[in-house]
Amino acid sequence: MRATAITSLLLAASAVHGQPTPHKENQAIYVLTNNHENAVIGLPIQENGLLGEAVATFTGGAGEAGVDSDGVPAGPDSLFSQGAVAVAGEYVFAVNPGDSTISQLKVNRHSPSKLTLLDTAKIPGQFPNSVAATAMGNLVCVGATGTEAGISCTTFSDHGLGDFDALRPFHLNQTTPATGPPNTLSHVLFNTDSTALYALVKGDGTPENPGFISVFPVQYGCKPKSAAQVSLDGIRSSPAGTGLLFGAAIVPSSGLLFATDPGFGVSILEVNTQTHTAISRANTKIPDQSATCWAAYSPKSSSVFVTDVNVNRLVEVDAEDGKVLSIANLPTEDPGLVDLWVVGNFLYALSPGNRTTDAAVVVYDFDTEKLVQRVSLEHLGAGPSAMGMAYIRI
Repeated sequence: MRATAITSLLLAASAVHGQPTPHKENQAIYVLTNNHENAVIGLPIQENGLLGEAVATFTGGAGEAGVDSDGVPAGPDSLFSQGAVAVAGEYVFAVNPGDSTISQLKVNRHSPSKLTLLDTAKIPGQFPNSVAATAMGNLVCVGATGTEAGISCTTFSDHGLGDFDALRPFHLNQTTPATGPPNTLSHVLFNTDSTALYALVKGDGTPENPGFISVFPVQYGCKPKSAAQVSLDGIRSSPAGTGLLFGAAIVPSSGLLFATDPGFGVSILEVNTQTHTAISRANTKIPDQSATCWAAYSPKSSSVFVTDVNVNRLVEVDAEDGKVLSIANLPTEDPGLVDLWVVGNFLYALSPGNRTTDAAVVVYDFDTEKLVQRVSLEHLGAGPSAMGMAYIRI
């Protein structure tokens, strides 16, 4: 076992509408501090949709921000990615870019905001910034975007992580820590039935380097939860009109992948299940956008919400044709939003702050079209480096 002893910090979270009513927890969201002493912050979701007391659990690994073209540490958007944390079964997985490790934490079934570190494992690449996990085959894959960039996978169990396999390389000519946002890995995620792993990689905004999506087929043995094998070779596509593919959301039962591109807005990609190639079905320019980079699908509305690190608003987009459905400008002083998740009629979004404003999670009710809560994470050590969001229901 590679895990070390862990301390959990329990601090009351602040909310615009006071303390939520206590009840038995069965849902939570998780975000990553990405500090040098890295930690996952768990926030329970109450019956009324508001967030309760937040708990920070150290990952046993080191966080680190990427740098801009001048070598200045990035933040907000410290990892140039979506998916710094992921959930599968009763486990949370987190990236540690500062020491190129991945952590596996076990969820407390009676209080899912509370975690216990189970294992921390080294990966073959540098600067991991996105992780995907699935209960099918107990498989976890990580995207690295440093000097040695690419995809590596392993299995997980109640005893921890297996050894990560050989890197499926992306030749990005990168640094460690990564220099971005352009020319970095953006997001790794499994498709709906976990038969393929998607990796989105940004270009540099020029026609000569448009970036790409790489699809890695996943094969399983005779038992559904055994012998998962992720192809060593990905099928790459550079969909027309895209150049900086960033965060993505699966559109269930459609074969579509909803992707953001901060160069203009969003792109609806169609992935062929036989050839694993991807084409653009629609590209939509988001009005007055600056850096539309993160996406979350809403099962209730069958739409996708996207966020912009430089604009404090939520944009709702049709999941299949890319038309803008609504724009909600938020009444807070947050500079913008990054990773997000939708549960029922509530949307949870992370604002890492900008060293002037604090890091916080905002809660928006899109039925009433109102911001209903803002929970500061400052006292748990979260700041401009904070990234990621994942959700669990026990």
